[in-house]
Amino acid sequence: MPDFRKYFKIRPYIIIGAFFIGFLVVGLGIFQDYGVHNDEYHNQGFGRRWTTYVANVVSARSLSVPSPKLLPHDYVHGPAFEILLTALQDLFQLKDSRDIILARHLMIFLMFYVGVIFFYLLCWRYFGDWRPAILGCVFLVLYPRIFADAFYNGVDISFLSVFIIGMFTLLVMLDKRTLLSVVIHAFVCAFLINIRLAGLFLPIVTVVFFCLEVWRLHLVEDRLSGLRMLAGYLGSLIILAFLLNPFLWAHPLANFTSLVEQGLNFKAWNSGRARYFGRYFELRELPWHYIWVWIFISIPVTYLALFFTGIVSSVKLFLMKGDHLYVMRRNVAIVLVCFLIPLILITGKAYNGWRHVYFIYPAMVLLLIMGIQHLWKDIRPFLRGVLTVGILVALLDTAFFMIRTHPYQNMYFNSFVVQNTDGIINTFDLDYFGLSYRKALEHILKTDNDAVIPIGATSTFRAGSSRRILVPEDRKRLVVGDKKKAKYFLVTDMVLARTYQDKEYFTINKSVTI
Repeated sequence: MPDFRKYFKIRPYIIIGAFFIGFLVVGLGIFQDYGVHNDEYHNQGFGRRWTTYVANVVSARSLSVPSPKLLPHDYVHGPAFEILLTALQDLFQLKDSRDIILARHLMIFLMFYVGVIFFYLLCWRYFGDWRPAILGCVFLVLYPRIFADAFYNGVDISFLSVFIIGMFTLLVMLDKRTLLSVVIHAFVCAFLINIRLAGLFLPIVTVVFFCLEVWRLHLVEDRLSGLRMLAGYLGSLIILAFLLNPFLWAHPLANFTSLVEQGLNFKAWNSGRARYFGRYFELRELPWHYIWVWIFISIPVTYLALFFTGIVSSVKLFLMKGDHLYVMRRNVAIVLVCFLIPLILITGKAYNGWRHVYFIYPAMVLLLIMGIQHLWKDIRPFLRGVLTVGILVALLDTAFFMIRTHPYQNMYFNSFVVQNTDGIINTFDLDYFGLSYRKALEHILKTDNDAVIPIGATSTFRAGSSRRILVPEDRKRLVVGDKKKAKYFLVTDMVLARTYQDKEYFTINKSVTI
């Protein structure tokens, strides 16, 4: 009798393929649902200015073409990803504002999708098994705030995605030490730097750990070869970083020094404020613990518990004896450095929430998976079933939250904070990106038949930006302007909204906790 069990056995590639195909299908199905990011038009203008400059340089075949005047945005954001988005916009001849915004949302998601693929490869390189690798991808995707940002936040999500690729190419470079691996990693690092200046962190990590690798070599010839590789990496990095940032073309050293000086002078260019424990703080004056608290309150509790278990297991690894554990220790050390050092360096330098350090979350997931492995090995067999069920429940609970609150996954808080919406409204920022303006405008258009509808808002800039994602005939009906002449007034700050005496017309009031 034939063994039918082999026909029902699920092959790894089926599970892996189903995950990535399913994720892609979901992304392609919902990328049009999200609102307009607060910095959407800053980013578009940024990309257009530098794309135009590149085109002018190529046309004139000269670096004497005047470069655009630097704005505060330019000091901390490199133009590489925005030039790519603008070039694609021009390639497909997109002119209408709605088409441009939706195309950008799609490309940002696809950038994140590529990052998730490389995260699978990174996890596989760490754990040598497809199961923890695909589980790591699930934890990465099922983090509500990053999932939502992956459809509109071009700066933080592209930085996170390229940082993942950089961590992977770093491990390949350390293990193989070939010219090809060196050049590829240098390119990834150069691209990362030219998304955000903070990308300089990864080349520093690369130099430190590559030097440790060279120091372990016994033969002089091997050490000299390693040092030549390091020199090749630094040379490639400098050349590629220069090529990928048009601002550096005319005066590389002087302009790079200017970027670093201005970028590090956080208080000179950063403005705005944030609500933190019920008080408003200027972003320049946020408490040192702001980022740490935000991480603690906005990651699912089960994820945090597994992450801290992973920290414990990594400490145990360093306490164990044996040279055979060197590669494992090195890899764990890279993860710890990529998680902890950015948090220390960023203390007191923050925007709303912790979005600008989302790139440390993949390192947290790696530690989380280490925590699961540690528990799996140490607990009794019957408790492994309990652990499996607990993880599955946590993931499903998070997934249901994301479905229930779509497209506002970015307002997720865990159960450590107050368990009702009013409490959170009074304590922390919610829609600091102004994404809900789109839904408010669409509701007005649906329920009001006037040919022309005057709209006011606490931020006419945000309301005007959100208007541009609507279809042309709807845009014509909405006039964003003076509050005194407005029929409707839009507010995203619900604490501020309570100070108005006007009748409430429409509220997006979905639960933001699980």
